[in-house]
Amino acid sequence: MPGHLRAGRSLSALAIGAALAVALAACSTGSGTETSKSPSAAATSTGAAISAVDKCSSGGDLTKNLKLGAFLPLTGGLAFLGPASVGGVDLALSDINAAGGVLGNPACVNLTDSSETAQAAISIANIKKQLQSKVSAIVGPESSGVTYNVLPTIKGAKTVLFSNAATDDGLTGVSPYFFRNPAPNGFEASALGSQIVADGRSKVAFLTFNDPYGTNLRDGMDSVIADSGSATVVYGAKGKNQEFPSTETNFGSDVSAALATKPDAIVIIAFDQTKQIITSLVSSGWDMKNTYFVDGNLADYSADLPADTLDGAKGATQGVNPSPALRARIAAAYKANGGNADITSYGYGAEAYDAATLIALAAEKGKAADSATIQKNLPAVSGTTSGTVCKSFADCKKLLDDGKEIQYSGLAGTGPFNDKQDISSGYISIYQFKGNNPSQFLTSTKESDK
Repeated sequence: MPGHLRAGRSLSALAIGAALAVALAACSTGSGTETSKSPSAAATSTGAAISAVDKCSSGGDLTKNLKLGAFLPLTGGLAFLGPASVGGVDLALSDINAAGGVLGNPACVNLTDSSETAQAAISIANIKKQLQSKVSAIVGPESSGVTYNVLPTIKGAKTVLFSNAATDDGLTGVSPYFFRNPAPNGFEASALGSQIVADGRSKVAFLTFNDPYGTNLRDGMDSVIADSGSATVVYGAKGKNQEFPSTETNFGSDVSAALATKPDAIVIIAFDQTKQIITSLVSSGWDMKNTYFVDGNLADYSADLPADTLDGAKGATQGVNPSPALRARIAAAYKANGGNADITSYGYGAEAYDAATLIALAAEKGKAADSATIQKNLPAVSGTTSGTVCKSFADCKKLLDDGKEIQYSGLAGTGPFNDKQDISSGYISIYQFKGNNPSQFLTSTKESDK
């Protein structure tokens, strides 16, 4: 995962998943995991119209038509992130089509559910549906674990998979057809590990689930803390085999073992298990202001916990804090194109928008919308050829039409791709809980691979 700076997040993944299920039942075909987009329009906060985004058909000439796949979490533990990312893709295609489309034709999107790591059968079945639909490229998934599950299928098909949220460092350079634009775990580990040390913590415990994203992020922070010379990891360290299963529901023994080491800080690295972990920590007398969260669980717990439970606790997530105007545009695009779940987190919506836009620009630069052409041209449009900076599809397309090299500077503020198809720089933001309110933005730092 994920992981960007997001205001409050909701832990109610099951409720959101149920709402999404209703949405899919209203506008799906076949198994209910592939959705169509009804032609519609909605006004943004500034009054601008958002154009409809059509569902892709199974055929089509990829030399002329961009058929984008969206492979995003509609069910499972990351379903609360799905609406913003779907909305980000919808908004990007609306802006692209308003600027004349790709190669003179409207772009379309095919949406399927990526689900979660533990539901590999669903993920693999739906990625195969994308490939059978002969999409040009795919935006998603948001989970590192799901990415690992589907990579063998994607590698064989040689179709671009562009994740807007998978952050595991092990995915770096895993395939020439795999790109991503969130800051990798190493960036977040550096920022949050440094924050923990700067806060004067000396004995740190990790409560980490046994998932590629979780253990990779923990390993990075473990190294930062150890290298500081002023702090040590007293529980859950790399190589100690003290992670809990990703399906665990009872955390009493894990919490007791961590507290027995007398830490002055606890880092929780989990997704929808976090609420149970918090409950167990509070019942054991732990002061939650000494707790740190990560992108996947930096949520809005105000409706689930007594007032002030998390006051003072901190966390980190990838990306910059999305503005109210951007949130409004993403929400309007999502609603205009058939989405009817509440957007409780805007995490990775900006990255989804940028992924779709970069794919479209790569097709424009290469003069074709097949995956091989897109794969070849993605690095250049991200800025690896030191082109002219441009901030929208329309402006970038004008430069390409004039024969110029470009550097798309998108909503997430990331740097050009490096030679492993990771971003060369990106933002990590720190949040802090205030009273019984959702976490509030403190600061952002720009991390790089240098």
